[in-house]
Amino acid sequence: MCGIAGQLALRPDVTIDRAEVERMTHAMKHRGPDDHGFYFEAADRVALGMRRLAVIDLVTGRQPVFNEDGAIACVFNGEIYNFPELRTELERKGHEFRTHTDTEVIVHLYEEEGVDCVRRLRGMFAFALWDSRAERLVVARDRLGKKPLYYEELAGRLSFASEIGALPPRRREVDLAALDLYLTHSYVPAPFSIHRTIRKLPPAHVLVSKQGRIRVERYWSVALAPAWDASREELLRRLRDELEEAVRIRLISDVPLGCFLSGGVDSSTIVAIMSGLGAKPVRTFSIGFSSSRYDELEHARAVAERFGTEHHEFVVEPDAVAVLPEIARHFGEPYGDSSALPVWYVSKLAREHVTVALNGDGGDELFAGYAWYRTAERLERLARFLPRIVAERFSRASGDGNGRVARLVRRLAMEPADRFASLRRFLEPEERRGLYSPAFLAGRGGEADGYLSRLYAGNGDADAVARMLRVDIETYLPEDLLVKVDRMTMAHSLEGRSPLLDHELVEFCARIPSRFKTGGGGSKLLMRDAVRELFPPGFLDRPKMGFSIPVAEWLRADLAGELARRVGAGPLVESGWFSPAGLHAVIEEHRSRRRDRSAILWNLLMLAQWMEVSGGAG
Repeated sequence: MCGIAGQLALRPDVTIDRAEVERMTHAMKHRGPDDHGFYFEAADRVALGMRRLAVIDLVTGRQPVFNEDGAIACVFNGEIYNFPELRTELERKGHEFRTHTDTEVIVHLYEEEGVDCVRRLRGMFAFALWDSRAERLVVARDRLGKKPLYYEELAGRLSFASEIGALPPRRREVDLAALDLYLTHSYVPAPFSIHRTIRKLPPAHVLVSKQGRIRVERYWSVALAPAWDASREELLRRLRDELEEAVRIRLISDVPLGCFLSGGVDSSTIVAIMSGLGAKPVRTFSIGFSSSRYDELEHARAVAERFGTEHHEFVVEPDAVAVLPEIARHFGEPYGDSSALPVWYVSKLAREHVTVALNGDGGDELFAGYAWYRTAERLERLARFLPRIVAERFSRASGDGNGRVARLVRRLAMEPADRFASLRRFLEPEERRGLYSPAFLAGRGGEADGYLSRLYAGNGDADAVARMLRVDIETYLPEDLLVKVDRMTMAHSLEGRSPLLDHELVEFCARIPSRFKTGGGGSKLLMRDAVRELFPPGFLDRPKMGFSIPVAEWLRADLAGELARRVGAGPLVESGWFSPAGLHAVIEEHRSRRRDRSAILWNLLMLAQWMEVSGGAG
C-alpha cells in the first residue's frame, strides 16, 4: 500500500519540477512510512514518485519498478491478488523478474498487452506507468474505486497524486457544482473535485497521455444481465465458494493482518471465513458508543468469542470530535459521512497491532441491504395504485411543506428514477432555495439535480432493485464508503482490504436475480443463508444497525456549541454561499426536534472544518 505522485510535461517548452514532485511525494508519508522512491527522466519530461507501506516482498519490493531494459517505469498503490498466477504466465513467455512484488507483474503485463493489461488485474490499485519508447504515460484506477487518483492540468504540466492535498499548493477556485453535489450527497463524486482545476480519475478508468494529449477511457462496468438461471440452493453453494475465495486471496501478507468487526452480518462473515481458512489467531477490532442505539460491541464480542479471536475494542465519546480538523485535512475536500469518525478510531486501534485489516464493505451494495431499497419498492407499489395525476394534485396542494406526508406525496408523483434519487439525497431542490444564497443558486448549475436519476434511468431494462444496486455501486460505494476507508486507514498507515468487493464476486452477485436479494422478508437474506451454519441460531437475524454515530443526539447536546460557532457563524456565513437566516433555520429545526436535520448539519460542519484547514473558500 502506497501513495503515488508524478508530473508530465505536455508541451516541448515545458519541463517538470523535480523539487515539486519530491514535495508531492513526501506529503503522503502517512500512506507509506517505510520507503520512498523516484524516477526522473533525463530530459525532465516526466517524473514519478512513491511512498511505500511495505506489505508484500519486504526486501526487494522497492519502487519504482522497471522492465528488463529500463524503458518502462511504474509506481503502484494497492495490491494485485492474482499476481502469482500472472507472474507464472509471464515467466513462461520469457519475462525475467528481479523482485517478488506484484508491481513488477504490471510492468511485464503491460509489455505483453499494453493499456489493456489493466483488465487482467484482480485487486485494488492505482498505478502510473511511463513507457519511454512510446513516450506514453498510463495512469489507471481499479474497477470499484478502492484506490484514489487526482490530477490537474496546469501551465503545460499534468500533475497527479493519490491525495488532493499532495498536489502542488496554489490558490484555487471552488467549483460550485461540486459544492452543491457535496451538500446534496455528503461527498463530491468523480470526475469532480471541490476545486475547478482538479479532477478525479473515476473508478474503472485509465488516463493515457501521449504527445501532449490526454484521454480518459472506461475499461469495466458491472453487467446487469443475463441473470443466473439456477436454483436458490445452487446459488447458495456458489456464493459460499466465491466468498471463501475472495477472503482467501486477501490473506496474502508478509506483515500481521486482522479484521474490523462491527458485529453485523458482513464483517462477522469475513471473520468467520478467515478463521475457517486457518488465519489464526484472527485479530479483530471493534468500535462502540455509550448510546445503546448505536452500539454493537455485545454482538462483536460474541463473534470474537465464537471464533477465538484476539479482540480489541474502543468506545467513541462525543469529545472524540476533537479530531475533526485532522480528519478534514486527510480528506482534502469536504466529506460529510459522519461514520468517518469511528473508522478513524478503529483504524488507529488496529494499527497498534497490525498493518493490514480486512473489512466487510460492500455487502449492502451486493445484496440490497440498505433500507432505501425496500422503501423504494414500497413506494413503487403504492404509486401503481395511486394514479399519477392524483399524486401530482396532492403534491401541489402540499406546497413546500417538509412534513413526512408532504415528502411522501411528492415522491409518489415522481418518475421512478427521480423517486430513487430523492431517497438518496440529503437536500432537496426546494430546500436549497432557503439555504443557498442567490449567487450560489445561480452559479451551481444543475448537476446535483440529475446526478443519480440519470444513472438510474440509463440502466436499460433491468428491474428496479438491480438498477438501484448498480447506481450505488457506481456512486455511493466508491465516492463515499471507499473514500472514507482509504483516507482513514491510510491516515494511520494501515492497509484496508475489502473481500466483498472482489470484482469477480461483484460480477457474480450482479447476476443473482433480485428476488433472491429482497424476497423472503429480510435484508441480505441470501448472504445470511450462505453462511448461516457458521453462527449460532438467530445471530444473523438481527435488524441492521449500520456503522454510524449518534450524530443527531450530539448535535443537540454536546456539539450544539460547535454547531453555533461553525455553522451559525464563521466561515460559512462569510463565504457568501449561504443565507444566514437559512443556516439558522436548519439549526433550529433540528434543535427543536421538528425534523432530524443531522445529515445536512454534519455536512455543513465538515464543510466549515475543511474551509478552516484549507485556508478559506478560495
